[in-house]
Amino acid sequence: MRLCYTLNRRDLVWAGSRALFHQRGMLLIAIALTAFVWWSTFTYDQNRDLPIIARVITATVTAAICIGVGIAVGIGCVAAHAFLRKDHGVLGEHTLEITDDGLIESTEVNRSLYNWRTTFRILETRNYAYVYISATHAHIVPKNPLPIDGSVDDFLAALRARIANCKYGN
Repeated sequence: MRLCYTLNRRDLVWAGSRALFHQRGMLLIAIALTAFVWWSTFTYDQNRDLPIIARVITATVTAAICIGVGIAVGIGCVAAHAFLRKDHGVLGEHTLEITDDGLIESTEVNRSLYNWRTTFRILETRNYAYVYISATHAHIVPKNPLPIDGSVDDFLAALRARIANCKYGN
């Protein structure tokens, strides 16, 4: 079974943004910093004379602004990385192929074999499928536009079946 698709910069921005917001460590740091900003604003000496509701609103608005700036900076960094990258083989046509030896991913400059002992994981969203070949490395498969060759749903079904077959030793 084979799937051939094209990966563009927009796909990298979406995947990078998704990865950014799903990093547990980063989320914990962001929550701690937001709580610190909220508490610092709430207890700021110049705000002590304000009514409690005004202090709560001021602290909440300040924390929300910090969250917004953090999100904007994070997405900006992801976009800059996606649009400034020059490495060949990331953008353009990709081919994933299921063989007896494993999953083969190939581009115009690279050919990689991931044998069936690899811990595969498949995650699907509305617009993308992510085929994880390790805990942090995934192949991004866009569902729209339609792939050049093959069907994303058929390919993922065959890959899931092969993974289950190898996992349970059938």
